[in-house]
Amino acid sequence: MKITFWGDSLTEGVPGSSYFNNLADRLPDHTLVNYGRGGDTVISLHKRILRMGPLEPVDMAFLWIGTNDVFLGLSFSLRVIGFLRRIPTSRNHAEFKEHYQSILNILSQRASDVVAVPPILIGEDLNNRWNHELAAFAELIEELASLYDNVTYLDLGAAVVSRLAQKRPSQYLPMSAIQILRDGMTLKTRAQIDRKADERGLRVTLDGVHLNSVGADMVANDFMDTITSRQSVNH
Repeated sequence: MKITFWGDSLTEGVPGSSYFNNLADRLPDHTLVNYGRGGDTVISLHKRILRMGPLEPVDMAFLWIGTNDVFLGLSFSLRVIGFLRRIPTSRNHAEFKEHYQSILNILSQRASDVVAVPPILIGEDLNNRWNHELAAFAELIEELASLYDNVTYLDLGAAVVSRLAQKRPSQYLPMSAIQILRDGMTLKTRAQIDRKADERGLRVTLDGVHLNSVGADMVANDFMDTITSRQSVNH
């Protein structure tokens, strides 16, 4: 199978642990292509796909985008980075929905199966206002996925909620763009990433957004289950 993965830094795998590398190790007989790019929003990813021209046909495409449409407004530091890099964020839910559906229109025509994955975390406190906004995006994505015969909605939230419900959540948030850059440059191994996550009181992320090894393995497991089930159907 040829499988493409579209998204932001969570798919690119920096900073933090990479779910993509986990999957690549487990699927050596398949062709996996990583189209993740740090900082991408639903608008910038849509524009990037359009610039690429006609896409190659593939067996599956995973689409995991939307976190930065909220995350880049988290602090002045992050807003400045978004401005300097000219990364547009959705001004409202209607604009988010428009660009997300445009991406689905493209991918659903070039992939036999598309998996729409909603954003899940900005901070490990599930009750903070940023996670409530991501939950609203998740509802929009689920609604859009239902419009296509070959698009499946994959909710990563259940496993995350179960893991985070065990203890009082850390309030750590990645407010500093410089700190995020430093994490990406200095934390290279799973051990280093997990040690820093432990220092911050985090259980599935490095910094409240990007994944530690536990989070990366959880995502890889859910993606792997989806791939395996699709293989079974096709055979």
